[in-house]
This record gives sequence, C-alpha cells and structure tokens, in this order.
Amino acid sequence: MTYQVWNQDCVQGMKDRVESQSVDLVFTDPPYGIDGDSLDAHYHREESSVVPGYVDVPHSDYADFSHAWIEQIDRVLRPGGSCYIVSGYTNLHHVLNALHSTDLEEINHIIAKYSFGVSTKKKWVSSHYHVLFWAKPEKGKLKRTFNTNVFYSDQKDSYHDRLTVQDMQRDYKPGQVKNKNQLSEQFIKKFLLYSSNRGDTVLDPFCGGFTTARTALRFGRQFIGFEQNTHAFDAFVPGLDAVKPESDPVPIDPDPQELEKREKMREGWKRDRRKKKAALDCSLFEEVDNTKP
Repeated sequence: MTYQVWNQDCVQGMKDRVESQSVDLVFTDPPYGIDGDSLDAHYHREESSVVPGYVDVPHSDYADFSHAWIEQIDRVLRPGGSCYIVSGYTNLHHVLNALHSTDLEEINHIIAKYSFGVSTKKKWVSSHYHVLFWAKPEKGKLKRTFNTNVFYSDQKDSYHDRLTVQDMQRDYKPGQVKNKNQLSEQFIKKFLLYSSNRGDTVLDPFCGGFTTARTALRFGRQFIGFEQNTHAFDAFVPGLDAVKPESDPVPIDPDPQELEKREKMREGWKRDRRKKKAALDCSLFEEVDNTKP
C-alpha cells in the first residue's frame, strides 16, 4: 500500500493536499492542550528515548484549534466515512463543540481504560481516555463501514469485544525510540479493522509516532498524514517502508460445545418470542362485551 506524509501543520496541509470527500477513515490522537512536553517531570517518567520537540497547543487556543482541524475532517471525509478522535478530559468540551458544529454525526462515545492512573490524594484517580466515534452521514450507496464479525464469528463474542469501555494496552518499548504519549498499534488495530476495509484511505492529522500509519499500511490501507514536529517526522517516516503486511485476522469461532449450547438458548428465545407474539395477536381480536357494567 502507499502513503503520503508531510512535515507541516495539518490544517493548512489538509486544505492544500487532501481532496474533499476522499478519506474513508480518520483515526487520530491530537495534542491535549495540557503542556504535554513537560509532563514527564510531573509524572517522574524517564524519557531519554523519547523524540524531542512535541508540539502542544496553548489551552487558550484550544477551542479555535479544534474547530479549525475538525472542520477539515468534515470536508475530507466521504459520505459514510468514519472518524475516531482520542481525547483527554481537560479540553474534551472543545472537541465536542467543534464536532457538533459540523455535519458529522455521533455514533459512540467510547472509554479507553488504561491499567494505571495519575496519582492523586483528594480526588478520583484519572485512568481513562475518551474515544469519540463520529461519522459523515451516508449518501446513496456510500455507507458507513463497520465489520461486526472481523474478530469473532459468533454474535456473543463480538458483542463483548465491542463494549464501549475498552482496555488500552500500554506500549512498552524499553530502549526504543518513541514519541511522547504514543498509542499502541494493537489498540489502533481494533478500530481500524472494524471501521475500514483493505484499499481504503486512512488519515491521521497528528501522526506523532506514526502508529496509525504503520497499522494502516500493515493491513493494506492507503495512508495520508501530517506531523509538525520535524524530529518525530525524521525519526519515524523511514520505518514506514519496513512495515510488513499482515493478513486480516481469521474470526475466532466458539468452542463447538459452547456454540451448541448458545444455539439451543437462541432457539428457546425465538420460541418464547413467537409464543408472546401469537398471544398478543390473539388478544387483539378478542370480542369485548360492552353490555357489562
């Protein structure tokens, strides 16, 4: 698969380089506007392997910033195209306000729970991100992609895999060069495979460590992306050519005995529904004696 990436501000970049209604899926983790380049000292993190130059957005500019880039997302998504935005809570309202000002429609609000939290004493421990799933309205044959059984063949297993509270795996890469606050490819993979197909075009306006790019290319998608930090761009773009393609996952089947048990239960539910419907239909035609007081 092919990719196009640029070392520039994404708002102007999308205006200049991305055609309207040409993108099938957006997955992005924008800066959170919380002075992210200094958080390592606050959290006592050792970051000798982290690429320098992280570009954050001043809190005072975050509303305008959100409107500017989300307006472009609205423009470049095709009808039925999907968008996932990962956000913290500090500026979540600005992101939501920007989304509500577009033609995009909310599909899900997903909570990504991680296995650690920010240490606190007088309030709840923050241990999650928000993943906002929005989409362009469908038009004619241009429908929203959602591959319900991409990981599991049976509805029950797929149901549990698609709960709106998801575990966020930590991306442990000791000694490897990485970007600040980098999401794991395994985490991105789930959203990418549910909401796009091979050959689709995936966009990430804030590439960071280029995890979305690598995941998209690994599973046969076209990729478009922008990254303003020259250090990150130079560090991670060369690795895109080394991405090894992978086949789509084979949906996991339930154990045969478990599947047989589920089928019996489902047949029982169907019989119960038929009986209730028949009883309801009969009651609609019962004669009512209006002569009784």
